[in-house]
Amino acid sequence: MPRISGESSGNGVQAVLLALQTLEFIAQAQRAVGVTELTRAFGTTKSRIYRHLQTLVSAGYLIQETETERYRVSARLMALGQAVSEGYELAGAARTMMRTLRDKLGHPVVLSLPEPDGVRILSLIPGRSNIEIGVKPGSMLEFHSSAQGKLALAYGDDVTCQRVLRSKLAQSTPDTMTDPQALKAEIERTLARGWAVAPNEALIGLNALAAPVFDALGAFAGSLAIVDSIQHIGAEPTAEQIDSVVEAAARISADLGYREGRGKALPQRKGM
Repeated sequence: MPRISGESSGNGVQAVLLALQTLEFIAQAQRAVGVTELTRAFGTTKSRIYRHLQTLVSAGYLIQETETERYRVSARLMALGQAVSEGYELAGAARTMMRTLRDKLGHPVVLSLPEPDGVRILSLIPGRSNIEIGVKPGSMLEFHSSAQGKLALAYGDDVTCQRVLRSKLAQSTPDTMTDPQALKAEIERTLARGWAVAPNEALIGLNALAAPVFDALGAFAGSLAIVDSIQHIGAEPTAEQIDSVVEAAARISADLGYREGRGKALPQRKGM
């Protein structure tokens, strides 16, 4: 285990490094770990280790056992690790189909993952055009003004859907849906047809056509979309565009272990 030098050199960086290494050490130990053991492992003082442990406990990533006063990883940290793992699994399963879809239609292809506050762009395959149109991996899309977000509201958890419908919907363009009843109707249309679009809703001149991806249990895992100017993906996409995106998403779902008829992939939503 590398020794951590004093805090005089790069205070902030050293502090973050020690906190992360402490977290990693406890996670890899797969058991509760005490301050003394950590002090020996990192060659630093108990007071310094203790400060970082308390920070990690406050952040919810560690739990201090009452009886032993030792530290172990929390459910929050395990959930974070699972989310990262699922993201990589989805990206790996989708990579080939994303390239196939891009080669067939020529548009940029985007893979997205639902999060509590929106839809996160996981990966992007650039289009064939010399003009770059798309979004950057890591960026977040709004639920109500993106095709991917509408899919998340239609096929994701009911709590998120109802929360968004009750919230104030931000207007990004004149075409953004800001009326909850209009958005509710759009969610119902999305469930009925199995795909979503958002022409001029997030950005004037831009549209996306997205289809849902489901995991082995039938839960909504993410979305596959083509993104381009409204000139190339109209408010009413072509039959070829729709069929190609839906088929590619279905193949990714199959690679994740999904079989038709499972879970929330069924076109229904309670309380709509």
